[in-house]
Amino acid sequence: MQLSAGEWASLGVKAARGAGYSWGLAEEFGASLATLAQWGINGAGPALALCAAQAVLGLPQMTEIDGGVWGQAGAPLCPVTTGALICDLGTGPQGLFGPSPVTLAAVAEPLMLLPLVDGLAARAGRAVQITTPKAALVFGGLVPLAARDITEFADHARDHTLTLCAKPSSYGASVLRAPHTPKITPEAYASLDRFALATTVPATAQSRETGAGAGLSDND
Repeated sequence: MQLSAGEWASLGVKAARGAGYSWGLAEEFGASLATLAQWGINGAGPALALCAAQAVLGLPQMTEIDGGVWGQAGAPLCPVTTGALICDLGTGPQGLFGPSPVTLAAVAEPLMLLPLVDGLAARAGRAVQITTPKAALVFGGLVPLAARDITEFADHARDHTLTLCAKPSSYGASVLRAPHTPKITPEAYASLDRFALATTVPATAQSRETGAGAGLSDND
């Protein structure tokens, strides 16, 4: 199935909301999926994993742990919640553009974090570097990133501490846009849609009598 970026966003918002995210975080979730799609990256797998985890465990609570590392006791950080917090802090002293780098403990499905980091870098007009012990990625650097650069970095980032910091250079070329958005398998679409269905409210006789739908008769 071929989805537009807007369709990826809509599916992501509804699935995340059905899994238990607040509306604001669900919108960030959908926006991240849409940006990945524009980059030519299929985010259905990470999205499903996050929805399944959130539906069971509930939303994670961010805490600050040893040495100023952001973390959450006993579980990896949610990339959407973490990315939204980073964006909220913006250019403030605790954010990416403050005096100290932001260090994150292990992040679940780090691929979903990267569009949020790139978005903040673009809004702030500064390049941002994100590193693991094995790899580094610069959003808004001199050389635009390809989809393969991003997916390979996300694989390296699993189960590792991430460090984010602003670069002195202005935001420049970022990520190459793909000529076509990625396809989603019918199975993955159906799985995300099952989470989305949790946001619907079954019709009742009372709701129909008060104006929802066609009423009790198809001729109403």
